[in-house]
Amino acid sequence: MFLNKISKTQVLTSLILFVCLGFSSAKSVFAQDKSIRELTLEARRMVDENRYLDALPLLEQIVLSYPDNGEIWADFGIAIISTATTINDTVERKKELERGVKALLRAKKLGTKNPRALYFLDEFENSDGTDNFSNKNPEVEKALRKGELYFGRGEYDKAFKYYETAHKLDPKNYEAMLFMGDCFYVQGKFKESEKYFAQAVEINPEVESAYRYWGDALMSQNKNAEGLEKFLDAFIRDPFSLLSWNNLKNWAERTKANYEPIIIAPPGVEEYGTLDINEKLLKTDNGTDRWLLYNRNIAEQMAKKTATDQSFTLADEIKAWRAVADAVRRDIKSGKIKYPDQNLVNLLKIDDENLLEPYILLLRPQGTFGDDYVAYREKNPQKIKQLIRKFILNLKD
Repeated sequence: MFLNKISKTQVLTSLILFVCLGFSSAKSVFAQDKSIRELTLEARRMVDENRYLDALPLLEQIVLSYPDNGEIWADFGIAIISTATTINDTVERKKELERGVKALLRAKKLGTKNPRALYFLDEFENSDGTDNFSNKNPEVEKALRKGELYFGRGEYDKAFKYYETAHKLDPKNYEAMLFMGDCFYVQGKFKESEKYFAQAVEINPEVESAYRYWGDALMSQNKNAEGLEKFLDAFIRDPFSLLSWNNLKNWAERTKANYEPIIIAPPGVEEYGTLDINEKLLKTDNGTDRWLLYNRNIAEQMAKKTATDQSFTLADEIKAWRAVADAVRRDIKSGKIKYPDQNLVNLLKIDDENLLEPYILLLRPQGTFGDDYVAYREKNPQKIKQLIRKFILNLKD
């Protein structure tokens, strides 16, 4: 489990929601109680500065004045969990994490879209009190938590010293190096932060966080192409994280790119996830009845498996999709399908680029494909990046 800090872009996104929803739903409260208004403005400023530990006492006072405001409850939950990471005692930390999760659950129920809140909820909902700061060497853990304490208060020089202490005690500690860089980043020293993020990648190239932080640092220097490359590296390491997708959305907004993941869905099927084809909705004239070949192919493959091996693999899924693509391509060429359904057109686009595997792994995953993704990623990182560039961000070559 890893407690990730979020880029300024993501913090500002949640802040905008905080402002819009907070003030629109609380005008009557402000009119009645000026002190609540003042506390809210101060909490907003602290959240903007990423000073969640300082904001927590204020949020404690104002949150009940906004019982229906998901964004304020989201910030409240984030502040609680951020404070919990500074607690050395595991039992006490667990209690505080549980309190934070309750606030985040309420925020989610109220409709928050705050990426940090939703990420924390996913990470800590069933926490036993341990986190990525837990260390066999208690002095390393103590230094990291002390660093978090000062970081959460905006005292970045002091935070850096404690992270540096943890690094000296354990030169292979990923979090120490990452957060040393973050101390520079939050102060606007983006170029200086890069070397620490690069060293964190060297310590553990399989964790997404350092790539993400590095991408943020590059974007803050208007190095958009280089920033995207780091975000793609982060995505590849953890493609099923809300943060990974949020990076791509934020990059697209910043660069005016067209973030619109390609959709391949038979009639009546959700845009993402597994296929559950309703044969009654398929038509001949637009070619959607060719999806019958998907069901037929799956049934044929399963019939060939032994009684002791009924496992369904990525290769099986690809074969079924390709049966549909081959039939559609052939029937369009022969004139049998004159006006193909757009989803079928998209299928042919993906297949023509030989990107069915990454498309299915990322946008149509099934529970059995987890190991397939790791193996595919190791051999085909560029294909994953190609899919994202061309069919999610819709970038031209």
